[in-house]
Amino acid sequence: MSRSSPRTDDAVERIVVWYFEHAYGRWEGPGTRPFYCDPDRVGRFAVDPADLSAGKPSALFRLFVALSMFQARRDTLIMAQQRAMPRTEVALLSSTATIRRAVRASPCERLRSAEAFDEGCNVRKSVDGASCGHRPSEPCHVKRATVSLRRMGDMGKLPTSAWLRLWEDGRFAARIRAVQERSSDPAARAEELVRLFESVHRVGRKLATMFVSALSTPALAPGLTPWFPTVDGNALVVIDTNVARVVDVLRASRAAGTYAARAEWVREQAERVDLRRYAVELPSYSPRIVQQALYTFASRSNRTARADPCSLGRTCAACVQIACPFAPRSPSGASGVAAGCAPAAGSRHRTSRSAQGSS
Repeated sequence: MSRSSPRTDDAVERIVVWYFEHAYGRWEGPGTRPFYCDPDRVGRFAVDPADLSAGKPSALFRLFVALSMFQARRDTLIMAQQRAMPRTEVALLSSTATIRRAVRASPCERLRSAEAFDEGCNVRKSVDGASCGHRPSEPCHVKRATVSLRRMGDMGKLPTSAWLRLWEDGRFAARIRAVQERSSDPAARAEELVRLFESVHRVGRKLATMFVSALSTPALAPGLTPWFPTVDGNALVVIDTNVARVVDVLRASRAAGTYAARAEWVREQAERVDLRRYAVELPSYSPRIVQQALYTFASRSNRTARADPCSLGRTCAACVQIACPFAPRSPSGASGVAAGCAPAAGSRHRTSRSAQGSS
């Protein structure tokens, strides 16, 4: 197949059909537990569903940190790391009470405000674990967090930065209300909240969008989105490596490779997809759900972990071959004949939701 075939709108529609045929209501969505609430998948980082549903600030902090760990590595690897962490390490990273005590007990003046901390703390990885230029030999909870995360040296700052900026002294709920009061549009509120969480050290647009949409897109986690409908995350789009790869394959080759350009492309494609055809509980327009379909379809490691038929080598003539992660690649990088994936466009989800949604 050429890079421009099949037609983009047909390819996106077929991937959405695959998502509702294979993933929605099975791997995620109705009748399932979100991965971030499942101890079998994320260990002690799992958020209590009752606390999440109630919007409890300490639960949302744990969720924020847990989601923020999904940076530049496959989901399966991050989840394995989360499952392996002992209780003390999890508390050091994701407990507001633990971080509050550590900040209050620290003699380091760079922990006295979010600005001083984000600008002045220069924690880094070292031969012995972690150090900094200000108090290199002094024990510090930020250094311990750096060691626990086993990632970029300054990523250990993320939980403390989040606490200082947004959760300190019980101010979290007031900050969220302030954002909501500045606009009467639920979708605009979602965008403003994304900008708010982007202010945390090491949290970019992708991670901030993951967090806000998790709390405001009910189709992905029914009953566990405490900000909806005051905040509506359906128009948000998370661009990770998998989504970017599919978007770049399907759209014009000269299109800008920016987060904003890719997100806008997904929104444009979502306008052509009436999601009520597949599940009656969905809004007709949701770029976030269309993006989730692209992500799930493109994630080789996640599909393999779920023993997806395509990962087992089963053939399917209707596959979106140029986007399939299991398709052999030609020397030019384009996919060849895929092992199997998407059913043909126009097929229906085989559960009662499809019959209801198409009526």
